[in-house]
Amino acid sequence: MSFRGKALGLLVVVSTLSGYELTVDSSSRQLYQGEPLRLVYRFAHAASDKGVDFRFAAPELAHFQLLQSFVEERREVGADIWEKTYVVAPMQGGELSTGRAAMNVAERTYTKDAWGQWMPSVAWRQHLFEPVVLFANPIPGGVQAVGAFALQAVVDRNATDSGQPVRLTLSLSGCGNLDTAEPLRMAIAGVSVFEEGHTQNAAWEEGCYSNEVNRTFALVGERDFTIPSVSFRSFDPATQRTVTASSQPIPVHVRAAAEPRVKKKNTKEETMTIWSLAAGGVAGFVLGVALTLFAVRRRQKEERVRFDSLRTALVALFGYLDDPDAKKSAEALERHLYEGADAPDPKGIATLLGRLQQGKRKAN
Repeated sequence: MSFRGKALGLLVVVSTLSGYELTVDSSSRQLYQGEPLRLVYRFAHAASDKGVDFRFAAPELAHFQLLQSFVEERREVGADIWEKTYVVAPMQGGELSTGRAAMNVAERTYTKDAWGQWMPSVAWRQHLFEPVVLFANPIPGGVQAVGAFALQAVVDRNATDSGQPVRLTLSLSGCGNLDTAEPLRMAIAGVSVFEEGHTQNAAWEEGCYSNEVNRTFALVGERDFTIPSVSFRSFDPATQRTVTASSQPIPVHVRAAAEPRVKKKNTKEETMTIWSLAAGGVAGFVLGVALTLFAVRRRQKEERVRFDSLRTALVALFGYLDDPDAKKSAEALERHLYEGADAPDPKGIATLLGRLQQGKRKAN
């Protein structure tokens, strides 16, 4: 069976004696493996004074992937309505059955006792929903999902300073099933890529299982780079074809780090200082040494790494991930910033960065 049908299926079981109506609504009876399907189990009862409790026995749904489920209760004219909605997808091809579901109802009854008195009691009775039988067509191999999707790449900036992150968001959205798809990845030669998080929103809307997945990455590079195009292959049930959604490549300009300014020496002041040391003798020499040491310490203090936020410190640590202490501190900062862990000691990180930068200067 290779044809495709979209006719709605409605199975109705009416118990006129009990006053209950049981229906099963299926969004489709012909679909493809992995394609979302909506099932609505509806139980209507007019004898609200008769039933005192209701317990739903769910269908087995063997060979189906459960995507969503929820319950809704409402009052209509002359009846109370209870609905259980499932959004599922067949995991294999061929003829499949959802299995039988039931609504167990506790009803008030009256029986006579040994003295002939009518005594109230409760008896459980089971009312069955008919199983839904459908046919799932197979899909071609090599696809990542079933549905029609669009893929978009967006950055928060197209230019940044060396060592500063560019945030990239990959958005995959459309009508279909993305729950079994592999997460989108990003890799760029010469660029550090850190995944910051992801979100997913899905809901059944007007015959479509609307799905959207967003993944955010922090990209840190020291020179210009291009974010490559990302592709996603899926099978579109509407056209019965394999389609590829692709994002556009994005160039990123990285500004080189500013060179530190070197103060020009004042020849006149140096001459006066040397003359003062020669004329002042030992006392002047000692004073000059003290002033020199003070200047050196002040310059070293100015060269210490400072940062306005822990996020800036994390970016600074990205340049020293080959150092075990730097890697450990970067991981601790990431857990604090993105997972809510306790913040590490800022003074310890500043001291570590100072040591690393001093070692880098000596190496150069």
